[in-house]
Order: sequence, then C-alpha cells, then structure tokens
Amino acid sequence: MTALSLEALSDEQVLARYVDVGAPAGDREAAFHTLVDRYHRRVFAICFEVLRSRSDAEDAAQDTFVKLARGAAGFRGEAKLSTWLYRVARNVCTDHIRHDARRPATPVADPGRLDEAPSEPDSSAGTAEQLVVAAALETLDPLSRRALVLVAVEGLTYAEAGEVIGLPVGTVKSRVSRARGRLATALGERSRSPRSDATTPPDHTSHP
Repeated sequence: MTALSLEALSDEQVLARYVDVGAPAGDREAAFHTLVDRYHRRVFAICFEVLRSRSDAEDAAQDTFVKLARGAAGFRGEAKLSTWLYRVARNVCTDHIRHDARRPATPVADPGRLDEAPSEPDSSAGTAEQLVVAAALETLDPLSRRALVLVAVEGLTYAEAGEVIGLPVGTVKSRVSRARGRLATALGERSRSPRSDATTPPDHTSHP
C-alpha cells in the first residue's frame, strides 16, 4: 500500500493496517510512519508544554511513539486515537519528571578551581525584547499563553492547538488574537520609552 493511499484512511484504519500481523512488513512500517507524521508535531508540542525543554520534549515524543508501537494492538477504539495518544504523551512526561526528581543533584564545582574553567560569553541576559515578551506572556491566563505558544512558536494550526488543549477553534483564535495584541502593546510601550542612555546629561565641560 502506498503512502498516498494511507493518507486517505482514518487514524483508526491506518492503525489497523499496522497491527495486522498478516500484512507485509513494509506495509506495516509505512502505516506506522504515517501515524508518526500525522502526530509528531502535536505530541512534541504537548511534551514541550509540560517539560519546557526541546531536547526533553523530543525524547518524550519518541517514547510516546514507542509506546504506540508496543501498545497499538491493545487500542480498543473507546476514544479517538488522537485522544489516546495525547494521554500517553502526558503520562510519558509525568514519568520523565519523576525520573528527573530521583536523579542525584549535579555536583557543585570546587570553588578553588573555578578560575581554571574556560570563560564563556554571558548569555543569561538575553535581549530587552525577549525580556519584554516574557513579561507580557506571564500576564496572560494559562490557556491563552498555551494557545499562543502552540500556534506562534510551535507552528500548530488553530484546529490542532484546540485539540491539544481542549478548546474550540473559535476560542483558540480569539485567545491567540488577544494575546498577540497584548504582546504588541507591550513591545510598543517599550519602543516609546526613553533610552536609558538618553537620561545621561551631555558633558559641557570645557577643555583647554
């Protein structure tokens, strides 16, 4: 079966192709990759929303699809496959958090040897714009913030973001629109504020 013909099938039909042990191995592999292609972006977005780390979110997304591969035969269709997959993703993230909590803390460097460490550029400050955006994001309610991040940062459609966070498409659109407006206002206020160096009086001291 070609990838094009698989695209015309529902999630449940594609999953049935994958769990069909009598089907050719190539067909089963193609069916599984079709599901991964359909849901990787949304699963990653869910994992990133929980773990707040791209590398950790990617690991969790991969673990989610491993669980899909191993547990596909047990899917009974009592809920949509997407709903089942999102629940698995959240459980995987919970497991990651628990695992991290059990890991021993990173040893603190010997203070006597800190001066021997190679110096690195200070990247902690960030740009002023990033700080303003971060502050504006914190003023949003959690659902609006999640909707904006999923659409504007992770690149999900309004429908996909709505499915991830459980909101109607219209509600997602309105929340994202208001959130963007608030960010634009915050950045506009910053651009109109006087520069810090403009407050320094000019030097009128005469020189011989």
